[in-house]
Amino acid sequence: MTDHNHSSKPGWADKKSFRNAFLGVLIVSCVLAALAGFIPAFQNPKPHFEQEHWGVFFAVWGFAAFMFIVLAGQHLRKLVGRKEDYYEERE
Repeated sequence: MTDHNHSSKPGWADKKSFRNAFLGVLIVSCVLAALAGFIPAFQNPKPHFEQEHWGVFFAVWGFAAFMFIVLAGQHLRKLVGRKEDYYEERE
């Protein structure tokens, strides 16, 4: 294997101040996007389902779908995953 020279100086994205600011901007933008769902101009005037009248329906639905994919992927990995030394044990 080759050794890579990594400098001990942290990069701009490793600084705690940047991470806190980034997380703050992300949370504020998510809250603003969720609140925009309650503004009538951003709602579908003729929703197909009754649940679409809820202000944050699509945010909740998207989060639930994302969580299902992540949790299903964890269990699927147990079913189809290989051991770390899978290719080495043949030799």
